[in-house]
Amino acid sequence: MRADVAIAEAWQTWRALLRRPAYLTLAAATLALGVATTAAVFSLIDQALLRPLPFPQSQQLVTLGAAQGDGTNVASPLLFARLRELPQLRSAGLITGYRSTTNLSSGQAPVVAATVSADRGFLDTLGQPLAMGRNFSAEEDRKNGPAAVIVSHAFWVGHFGGDPGLLNRTLRLEGRPATVVGILPADFQWPIAFDLMLPMQLPSNPESAATNEFLVARMREGVDAGALSVQADASIKAALNERRAAIGENAYRNFADQRFDAQPLKHSFTSTSGATLLLFAGAAACVLLIVAINLTNLMALRAVARSHATAVRAAMGAPTSRLVLPALMEGALIGALGALIGVALAWVALTLMAALVPPEWLRGAQVRFTALSWLFAAVTALSVASLAALFGVWRGRGANLAQELVGGGRGGWSRAAGRLGRALVVAQIAIAVVLLTAAALFSRNLYSLATTPMGFDAAPVLTFSLSPVKTLYPDTAAVERQTRGFLERLARLPGVQAVGASTNLPTGSQLNMPVGLADGRQIGPQYRPVSAGFLDALRVPLRAGRGLDDRDRAGGEPVCLVSESFAQRYLSGNPLGQILHGPDRGERTVAMRIVGVVGDVRQYGPGEAPPPVVYVPLAQISDEVWTTLRDFAPLNYALRVAGAPQTYEPQLRAAMAEIDADQPIANVRGMDAVVAGTTDQQRLALLLVGVFAAIALLLASIGLYAVTSVVVGARQHEFGVRAALGAQPASLLRLVLKDAALQVGLGLLIGLIAALALSRLIQGFLYGVSAADPLAIAAVLAALASAGLLASIAPALRASRVHPMQVLRAP
Repeated sequence: MRADVAIAEAWQTWRALLRRPAYLTLAAATLALGVATTAAVFSLIDQALLRPLPFPQSQQLVTLGAAQGDGTNVASPLLFARLRELPQLRSAGLITGYRSTTNLSSGQAPVVAATVSADRGFLDTLGQPLAMGRNFSAEEDRKNGPAAVIVSHAFWVGHFGGDPGLLNRTLRLEGRPATVVGILPADFQWPIAFDLMLPMQLPSNPESAATNEFLVARMREGVDAGALSVQADASIKAALNERRAAIGENAYRNFADQRFDAQPLKHSFTSTSGATLLLFAGAAACVLLIVAINLTNLMALRAVARSHATAVRAAMGAPTSRLVLPALMEGALIGALGALIGVALAWVALTLMAALVPPEWLRGAQVRFTALSWLFAAVTALSVASLAALFGVWRGRGANLAQELVGGGRGGWSRAAGRLGRALVVAQIAIAVVLLTAAALFSRNLYSLATTPMGFDAAPVLTFSLSPVKTLYPDTAAVERQTRGFLERLARLPGVQAVGASTNLPTGSQLNMPVGLADGRQIGPQYRPVSAGFLDALRVPLRAGRGLDDRDRAGGEPVCLVSESFAQRYLSGNPLGQILHGPDRGERTVAMRIVGVVGDVRQYGPGEAPPPVVYVPLAQISDEVWTTLRDFAPLNYALRVAGAPQTYEPQLRAAMAEIDADQPIANVRGMDAVVAGTTDQQRLALLLVGVFAAIALLLASIGLYAVTSVVVGARQHEFGVRAALGAQPASLLRLVLKDAALQVGLGLLIGLIAALALSRLIQGFLYGVSAADPLAIAAVLAALASAGLLASIAPALRASRVHPMQVLRAP
């Protein structure tokens, strides 16, 4: 076909289509819904899973260490010392696997900064150039070397206003001077967001076996990660045997049964998001499939309306390309409009949900509509529209040419289109059942989580955190004095009913330490240094014995409380008076008498069982234990107040500044917000799948309405004859509703079977709810049955009101 002919044909087709704005708008809007859902999810997947890491030759980067079973692994200084010598590695570096807090003074009001520690090999191994300055020097990375700091780009801009003079300036971290030696680039990404990077300053021969770090390595050219895993496992097992006595029997036993391997560094970025994003992709694909079915119905009906013109062309000897071209041109225009509208909707959706997407999913980047998503949206829209148009042409391939030319083929086409339309509606309803079932299950799951007792009363409680400045409060006694002074001052605030402090809030974080039982067993329960009043402020119930009070100070008898699950799992009979051996100094332990049993708290969130917990008086922990704990978590204060927690923040900050103006505080929020944060991922899943399910329900209802309306229109003559022969309006109404009910029922049956078959894919996202939950299934069936009735009632009423004489007189 000549180009000028094709252009003229396209222009003629588009002009004809623009004269039917209602059809064009409906088709483009239908397509836009499918494009928007898939493009928005694709944009998230592109940012979280598809995009390569922003490091040179990132495919050579791996993490080495103890396998965690989720595609990630962890390491320790001891493992690092051994593994970095493997000949398959070009370089290796170590970075802490957790975020600490540091008190920062820079000539402004003191603030709390999030920090990680890394050795100088970390940035060298990543091949990450700095925006300004340099990496840590070898001297700065030695034990007790000069204090230095590298600032993240976001913190440099947000806190220091992007001042280029920050480089080589001296800041005060924990009251000690530290020189800014570098500023990270804006595109630097790491799974753990931080403000400052400090040198790790490992000793030359580290012995620490605690796996709290990530070991990042760059493999040499041609090295296979599988072979490296075998070598790493053998090397570590040999090192453990050599140093069994030095690292201690407990550490050796912890490592003996573990597997050590190499994993692509990208797994550390995607381990928390992959499964959830793939679930979203499946839901979006279901919506797109329903959209494609609806669009196919619309364009098939359009092909029926165009069948006479097509027959004329065929009779005049037009080639197949000329017969197909009008449908393809219609599909192209509908696809282009659907893509534009869909992209706009996807951009709005991503903007609205930006605050809900966990930052670690996107490596700390902002949610945005990526450039690749534009291409995905365009290809998706044009492909779906073109296939729907070609399907409409295919439906007309068997039409009788002579009948079409004289106008007699309409009835046969209508019956065929009706059968096809019914089949497509059944498919739409089946897919909608799958999506609605998933949404109902997520709704039930979130309700189950929200109503699960946490073991404490979160409202009205105000919380905040602080890390005692190390130079001002270097040991446990100084920290206990600061804490006691703060607690006494806060207790005098009007409306404060109870106040306390702990290393951890009762949910949303964790901290375990080794504890010895009376029979010699070593366990690792959750370990909680707390002040008197902390458990009271959160109303953790006392089940037996007494709570902690002013008697439990330094120099007094070492005591502790245990949770109910701890008592049930490890202690037989009456736990009161039994002895536990807690960490003290070095290899020594301290014998602690159990004086009370308290209720369980869901430390890991409402979806996990309560762990065993040991509560010890904050004043009685040793300096060595405190030095270890303060590197992992700040102290968290909890105030039970008489009114809304947020209204107490100004009084709180004023009181803290009055006592110690050099001690910053952070994370001021209500405890109910902390609890809500433990179900963020479930709420995001419910939001997205729920929106997709609502779209599916709407489209399935529209599809049923459209097909039923067309069928009723095609059977007008039949209904007129029935009415003339005495059929009552009610019987005609039932006839149409019965036909629609058959389609809905068949779709429900097929969809329910499919939903139950696919239930295993979402069972891992559910807590306390079966994937075959009868209440969720009943709600879905009721919703779709009601939607089907509403969609078919209007066409059925039109059928019941047919006038026999008008129909019989029609040509």
